[in-house]
Amino acid sequence: MIIYILIMYKVHSQMSITAKSPNGKFHADTFECTSQCSTCLFAFVCPCIVYAQNQAAITNGSSVKDTIIYTIATAIGFQSCIGAYGRGVVRKTRHIEGSFMTDCLTHLCCTSCALTQERTELIQASL
Repeated sequence: MIIYILIMYKVHSQMSITAKSPNGKFHADTFECTSQCSTCLFAFVCPCIVYAQNQAAITNGSSVKDTIIYTIATAIGFQSCIGAYGRGVVRKTRHIEGSFMTDCLTHLCCTSCALTQERTELIQASL
């Protein structure tokens, strides 16, 4: 399991995000997470790392701080709130419509699908 996490961490390295979403929406629907099966599985097993990678891709910074923040938020029951914050950063960067409330509900209903959708968006933006 640890080897899988390390491999996935290397596969999903930092990216430079500059492009805007052409239609103001995510490239993939929320429940299209199965199209990126490895990312979805990784987000299910270790969501703190996928969240941190998403944030690092936007800020071109370190993902260690975001991993710790997400882990602490999960431990005290605020996983959907911190996930919604991160989703908002992705939306703002890519000029995607939405609100904190919808972001929070998306992370509350299916965290791994939300993180996968965000990751897919960031990958599409870096191409």
